[in-house]
Formats: sequence, C-alpha cells, structure tokens
Amino acid sequence: MGQTMLTVALPVALAWMMFTVGLTLKVADFSRVGRYPVQVIAGLAAQLIGLPLLAYGLVHAFNLPDVVAIGLWILALSPGGASSNAITHLCGGNTALSVTMTAISSVIVPFSLPLLLPLVFPSAQLVLPLKTAILQLVAVTIFPIGIGMLVRHYGSGLRFQRFSQWAGRSSLWALFFTVAVTLAANTNVFNQLFSVASLVAIVLCLGGMGLGAAVARGVLCSRGDNRDGQRLTRTLAIEVGVQNAGTAIFVAVVQLQQPELALTPLLYGVLMNIPVLLMIYWHQRDTKACPVR
Repeated sequence: MGQTMLTVALPVALAWMMFTVGLTLKVADFSRVGRYPVQVIAGLAAQLIGLPLLAYGLVHAFNLPDVVAIGLWILALSPGGASSNAITHLCGGNTALSVTMTAISSVIVPFSLPLLLPLVFPSAQLVLPLKTAILQLVAVTIFPIGIGMLVRHYGSGLRFQRFSQWAGRSSLWALFFTVAVTLAANTNVFNQLFSVASLVAIVLCLGGMGLGAAVARGVLCSRGDNRDGQRLTRTLAIEVGVQNAGTAIFVAVVQLQQPELALTPLLYGVLMNIPVLLMIYWHQRDTKACPVR
C-alpha cells in the first residue's frame, strides 16, 4: 500500500498541482521570461553551482560522517522538480520562471550529477538516464501544465471561474497530501530527527532559500527595477532552496544501491516542509488581507 501511494498517488497529486498551475498561466507569461534571460541564468547558477558550493562547505564545516556527507552532496546536486513549481505558485511567485528553470535543470542534471558526485564520493560510478528524466518532466510537469493552459484559453464564464477557484484551493490540499504521503512512507527516519543529518538538511534548505533571495535582489539591483521584486525573490528562494529529495533517494537506493545514503535526503524531504508551509501561510494571509494589489 505504501509503495502504491509513492509510485502512483504521489505523481498523480503532483500532476494535478501542475494542472492547477497551468490554469493560471498564459503563453505570454513565458515570453516575458524570455525577455529577461538574466533571471533564468542567475537562478540556474545559484541552483546548480551556488547550492552545491554551500553543501560542500557544510560537509567540511561540520566534518560530517561519510553517510551523511554523501547524502547531503547527492541532495545538493538534485534541483527541485514539479513540487517546487507548485510551491512557487502557492507562494505567489513567478510560476513561468519556475517551470522554465525546472525544464532546463532537468536536462542538465543527468550530466552534472554524475560529473560532480565524485568530488565527495570518489568511488561513485553513476549514469542517470536522460530519456527517463525528460519523460518524467513531460508526464508530471509539462503535459499537465499544457492541459491547464488550454483549459484556461478556451474556458470562460461563471462556471469556469468557479472551477478555477476550486482548483486553486484544491492544489493546497494536494500539497498537504504529498507531505502526508512522504511522512507516512518515511516514519523510520523520525528517530533521526535530532541528529546532525537533520541539522545539515534544514541548514541546506534555509541557506539555499537565503542564497536564492540574495541572487534575486542582486538581479533587481543590477536592472535598477524593483517591479515584481517580491515575486522574483520568492521564486528564486524556492527554486534554490527546495531540492528534489525523490531524485536524491532514487540515486542513493537504485543507482548506487546504498540505501543508507538516503538518510539525509529522507530527513530533508520531511523537514523542508516546515519553511515551505510557513511561506505559503504568509502568502495566503497577505492575500486575504490585501486581495487587490
């Protein structure tokens, strides 16, 4: 039952969240991203270079045991997927930018992860299938978003507005469902919640969010334009801070066949929900307080 929830129900919930994201997007949103390539490049640099540097520093600063250090390193090399897009949407970020970054990083990771993994785990030999990564991206992210955008394009009237409002609320419950499934499937890590692995997992998450926010502010200052600054800050904070624990666990358990290396990603998958849910709560509270901006 638990395995079915992870392999079937969880992807379905993520796909539904991506569909609800698509209901809020137009093709013009992506064209705007294309007009500001600095945002995409800066975000990807922070995500694919800055966060691994932070993780490398944590490995040496805390003198981590090999099991924890390698798990943290694998996690740092696994940028966020569909979940980060949904979280960006729920936090009021720039969803089109988030989806664009996910699409690009999903193609880069099958090459960057095997290349950088030996820096902390010299004996690792890893090959990630590019075809699988692309198929997952299409099935869980691009296809449902595309369907949502088509529904928005052709939908109209009061019935569509009600459906969109209901779908938007349901995406938050779908996120709660994914958190619950993650917790239920990983109850064995609760006895490690007060360990060094937990500490570095939450530090990586918060440090990545801070790095993303700092990069966003740097981009805004360089452009001399603070319009949509809050949206960009939230987006890069989430894209850099929220890693794909599922990919890291897959690499540890399936690719490397060393399940013990999945401890840090498992703890991260649980603990990263704390700052994420706080960000969503603050955004929802602000939206209710100031519905018109």
